[in-house]
Amino acid sequence: MTEITRSVEIDASVDEVWSQIQPGNWPQLFSTVKKVDGFTTSPGVGTHAAVMAGSSGISYNIEITEFIEKTKIAYRRYGGPLSGKGVIELRPLQSGTVLTRTGFYDDSLAEETIKSICDGIEQDNLRIKKTVENSKNV
Repeated sequence: MTEITRSVEIDASVDEVWSQIQPGNWPQLFSTVKKVDGFTTSPGVGTHAAVMAGSSGISYNIEITEFIEKTKIAYRRYGGPLSGKGVIELRPLQSGTVLTRTGFYDDSLAEETIKSICDGIEQDNLRIKKTVENSKNV
């Protein structure tokens, strides 16, 4: 098993960050996610969705396994490559929010793959930060 965790501090409230990271918004936030079918505006535990990702249109499924409003979304990935689990957590700060994303991969991954995933998560975290912080100024 491989575990990868990356965090970013966002100059926005938990409410503002939470409103942006809903699974239906993932195609706008995560560079590899192209399409998400099946999530409602308020997904809960047991909600399933089909995801299309990557430039070659890789398909896999997601099931929400834990959903704590404004705190945590945990899910499992299955039916495609890189099966495992993912967690998105928010932690309030005195002035802002820490967003932490953790991926648990069922298989041991090659160093090159780990580096690629880490780089992608860090870029996506910066995209989320920019999206949320810019939405405050609209």
